[in-house]
Amino acid sequence: MLVVVNPTTEIVYYLDSLGVNIGQRQQLRRIAIKIYRANKGTRVSKVKFSNIKWTMIKCPTQDNGSDCGYYVLRYMKEILLYSQEGVIPHEYFSTYKLEKYSTELIDEVKQEWCRYVLETIITNK
Repeated sequence: MLVVVNPTTEIVYYLDSLGVNIGQRQQLRRIAIKIYRANKGTRVSKVKFSNIKWTMIKCPTQDNGSDCGYYVLRYMKEILLYSQEGVIPHEYFSTYKLEKYSTELIDEVKQEWCRYVLETIITNK
């Protein structure tokens, strides 16, 4: 699951490759609130807390229990490439209205991650 907090608009976006509603993940919801509060630099009152909008993004979902990390990497990449003014469309991005990512798209993010690790982390010791 990827949780994106936009403290300016008071929207918490969540993308879950397993398709689980955030209401069923109370621990993650508490963590997201802590992140939100840290970004705001203050405590959020219970009244203000109710103003935070939780938005589940309809995104590609995995059909196994092992690709979640790659899905999160893919979500992050696409959000950085396609979001406008920090807004993630509720129906995800029009170019990626897929039920699930293809093996090729998952392999692409695996290769990019390996390249990053090799070029940035290992060679810059």
